[in-house]
Amino acid sequence: MADDTHALPSKTAFHAAWENLRPAILEEWSQVDATALNDTDGELDKVVALIAERAVRTKALVRRQLTELYYVVSEPPVAPRASHTASTDRSPKTAVPETVDAMLQELERRAAQVMRELRGGMLQDARGKVRENVFFSLLVALGLGFIVGVLFNGPGRGK
Repeated sequence: MADDTHALPSKTAFHAAWENLRPAILEEWSQVDATALNDTDGELDKVVALIAERAVRTKALVRRQLTELYYVVSEPPVAPRASHTASTDRSPKTAVPETVDAMLQELERRAAQVMRELRGGMLQDARGKVRENVFFSLLVALGLGFIVGVLFNGPGRGK
């Protein structure tokens, strides 16, 4: 199971955040009626019971999802990490592309490393196996060629 980084909100904290939570709950669980949700008056146990009943989920699952939703709504968003080339006086609009660029560069670097490993180790191993089992490799190649030929040309030749 995944580690929960947030504790369950207290009933008073949940009730205090109710005005912000209500639209998020309605968006998350479309099966829940707005008037029925308003009738709970932001009481945590009543909200959990209502959502569990309407969404056909266990109360434990609903409580976990409500906890996550509570922290998403109540905590400020985390600022993206600045790249090593970003200066401190840049606006948030330019930080996102720099972060994306840094992520793309990291992915390109990893892909190049994987390609080097494939070319170096696995390709040599595959060539060695083919050389050891020449007859079997020939049969596999002929079989695959036959299957591809039947798929493209159909089962009959002269039709």
